Amino acid sequence: MLILSSCSKDDEAVVSIAQITVTENGSLKSGITVYMFGDSEGPSTNFFTPTFSDKTVVTENNGVATFDLQEIFNLNVIDSQTTLYFGVFDNNRNSLGSTAITERQSKLP
Repeated sequence: MLILSSCSKDDEAVVSIAQITVTENGSLKSGITVYMFGDSEGPSTNFFTPTFSDKTVVTENNGVATFDLQEIFNLNVIDSQTTLYFGVFDNNRNSLGSTAITERQSKLP
């Protein structure tokens, strides 16, 4: 499976989402669970398994899983840069694909 991601931020209010699109052989896949991990639980660690995920979202009919990052981080007060990892796993907890985004948060004046 190939996973693509994008992140958007609304400047008027602190809103940040990550949209992960899941495809297999070029076809969008609905009903697939996508797992999100913090920067210390990426694919190069032993923690990159469904057990250690911070949040899960199932893809919609368009193959997109939308993560509301405000639910995970208080974006109004964080002043940092965080890498988030996303992965899809098979029934045996083997990784089928992963991607990462870097979320930059800054305090509002």
